[in-house]
Amino acid sequence: MARSKLPEETVVRLLKCQRWGVCDEGTADICAVELKTLHRFQRVAAQRAETHHRQVVQEVDVQGVQLDEAHSKLRPKQVEWVHTALAMGSWFLLWVDFGPRTQEQAAMLIAQVVARARELPLFLTDGWKAYPAALLQVIGVIYRPRRRGQVGRKPKPRLVAPKDLGYAQVVKVRNKAGHVVEVSRRVVFGGPRRFVKQLRLRELGETIQTAFMERWYGTLRGLVAALRRRTRCLSWSRPRHRGRVWLLVSLYNFVMPHKSLRQGRTQRTPAMAIGLTDHVWSYQEYLWLPVHAAPALTQQMDERIAHLLIPALQEQPRGRKQAKSPPVEISEVQEEEETTRSKAA
Repeated sequence: MARSKLPEETVVRLLKCQRWGVCDEGTADICAVELKTLHRFQRVAAQRAETHHRQVVQEVDVQGVQLDEAHSKLRPKQVEWVHTALAMGSWFLLWVDFGPRTQEQAAMLIAQVVARARELPLFLTDGWKAYPAALLQVIGVIYRPRRRGQVGRKPKPRLVAPKDLGYAQVVKVRNKAGHVVEVSRRVVFGGPRRFVKQLRLRELGETIQTAFMERWYGTLRGLVAALRRRTRCLSWSRPRHRGRVWLLVSLYNFVMPHKSLRQGRTQRTPAMAIGLTDHVWSYQEYLWLPVHAAPALTQQMDERIAHLLIPALQEQPRGRKQAKSPPVEISEVQEEEETTRSKAA
């Protein structure tokens, strides 16, 4: 509502249309506004939603996290991967990131989760090979093996998983048509018995699965027109594409009650389940919530994430030139001695 001449009813209608996945042209027609006005609303709302998420989601109690990435298309013939971290049990979206499907992007997602969680949670992902290496990069510890005997080179130190880390994968095998024909589960870090025991103690179920993440992506594709499988509402702008997702993430956490979180007749949102609020936010309350940027807190969190992204076993850079020594002042007597020595030579 800042610096906006639109009435509150129109802004609420715009927000509801974006929440239910109406395309841009349809939203502008329903709300009787111009397309430029809608794009400005998306830009302001998305920036505000991301700023609010960065400030609020800190030191949260997370027992288990599911990580996954989804494929999305942009015009003209562009691909944008959506990386998401979802808290098990509360359905709270801890972080959403955009970028290529690389190990660096996976490490960034894990660093965001570790920096915002109070304790180290359990991790569950699919069978992508980049996740184990990214976990070791962010939270790995240095192991220095002993040399056997007194002859030979000393073994090099390497990164290993800490004792309290639990990580499991759900590997799906598909046929040529893309249908799932086999599902296997494996525990990468932590041991099978200890991992299942931790699942029971943290009340996260008894089986290794990623159903929470698959259900979230179904909701995301249903509520964002540009992410649907067969649609003509693809995004032309990458910032607006990311803004739609961030706006839906904020509404999903604080405004939209989840059926599986209901306690009796009391409706609950993921933010209520994780302990960030005590009631379901209305659209008016969400619109009028004051959100101000805090550069000091943002810089502190960025420094913490940057520190996590540096592996504990950092190799020393090679090929560095030695620093030149500063020039030394020479007196007149020393200059005369040097000249005489040079003449004698």
